[in-house]
Amino acid sequence: MIACLAYATRASGQPINPADYLPLGQGFQWQYERIAGSGPSDLHLEVTDVTVAESGTRYFIEVPSNAGNLGLRLEYATDGSLRLRAVQADLNELLDDLPLDPSATADVQFMPPVLLGAASLVLGNAVVQTPVDTVFDADLQTNIGQVDLDVHSTGTITASWDPASSPTGVPAGSFADVVMLSLDVSLTFSENTFDTEGTVNEHIVGVLARGVGFVQLQVGDATYGLVRAIVNGVPIGDFPQYEDIVGLAFTVVPSLISLNGRALGEASSGNVALHDIRLSQTVYGKGQLDAVLDHPSATGVPVSIDGPIKSKKDGTGHVKLEGKTKVGDQKITFNAKQPLDPTSTSFDLTAKVGKTKVVIPIGIVPVVSGDVRVSFDGFVDESADPGSTRKLVSNGRLRIGEVEYAIVAKEKLTVKKDGTHKHVYNIKPVEKDDKTVVHVEATATSAADFSIFKLKPTLYKREVKKKDVSGIVADVVQP
Repeated sequence: MIACLAYATRASGQPINPADYLPLGQGFQWQYERIAGSGPSDLHLEVTDVTVAESGTRYFIEVPSNAGNLGLRLEYATDGSLRLRAVQADLNELLDDLPLDPSATADVQFMPPVLLGAASLVLGNAVVQTPVDTVFDADLQTNIGQVDLDVHSTGTITASWDPASSPTGVPAGSFADVVMLSLDVSLTFSENTFDTEGTVNEHIVGVLARGVGFVQLQVGDATYGLVRAIVNGVPIGDFPQYEDIVGLAFTVVPSLISLNGRALGEASSGNVALHDIRLSQTVYGKGQLDAVLDHPSATGVPVSIDGPIKSKKDGTGHVKLEGKTKVGDQKITFNAKQPLDPTSTSFDLTAKVGKTKVVIPIGIVPVVSGDVRVSFDGFVDESADPGSTRKLVSNGRLRIGEVEYAIVAKEKLTVKKDGTHKHVYNIKPVEKDDKTVVHVEATATSAADFSIFKLKPTLYKREVKKKDVSGIVADVVQP
């Protein structure tokens, strides 16, 4: 009676959608540890590539291993079914007695793809067997040079979905809404160049939890339990929590000149008028001016010019914007190249129409401030990798005076053998996350002794020296 009650939240006869139990997306990853049997002590799965094709969305899952990496190309087809399109493996693991080449990879493409599950299936009544008969090409490096092999693979892959024991307990926690997927792989491989053969007979059983993916895997006599996962940006499982930063403030001298959103809306000179002027300046120093141009030969012409808008170490700034547009059959070129100081109220934009030049004063109201403040929404893990080093990420806001920018902060947290925690932060604009605008390094054992020992801002293209940064204050919380 108790066993029956414990057997599966999802009972036989109830339809499910595989995508609900095996969510896939770029960067999704799962870390497992061996909880029974023999074999490698841990296992890692990670979606490293997502491709949208005419037949559906394809996901490449890497399974790194000391014995050679494994890769699976899964697809959620347009009809919602789950398919296995390809497997990448170590060629020497598939064919016996080949000349050893650790770099030789078997890329087995299944045509048609192996059906793993229909879009809607009934547990206990969902068994599908796919015959395999395919040839793939492989390159093998030998002592006589490179050899091109044609490898023939035949056999079957059988997938079955059944109820799973609920709840399923693993190191990551207890999961109630679970199903079971079993795969029986029976494949033979052969090639004629070296006249070698090999077989793969594998029985794999996985327990999947809704919204999580595989929480338990049985491969051979080894059973692996989920330790932690990152699914859709959400950490799941065993992630030890430590002190972390939620706010940061510091002062830069001399002050920075900010022009983001600080242009006046109208400007004109001669017969050229600009309306609805919008001036933007990224935190990494890229500027853009957009406006609507009126000219005797045309009205309502959109104008967009761009270039660097910098802050300099002496407290001044510099504008360098260029661009062009057409009014009828005439080309108008624009150029602004001018230093700024904290009291500047305009910069000159030169417009050249044919041989005629006009200088249009663009009114500005700069924000002059050295007050920099960063707020973080909260750091969450973005990697399920094992070990003493963690990767975390947080969205947030960076403010220079009253000018605000959206940022993303990447953190590397290392737990050292002496019990201290090293935090390294790279704060970047959301629109260009290869540009670090503030680099921070700190050490701590708790929120009480969190200490920043390095802070390097690069704001509006100005690399601020250590001597020009003061008043560093971190707002730190303890979990």
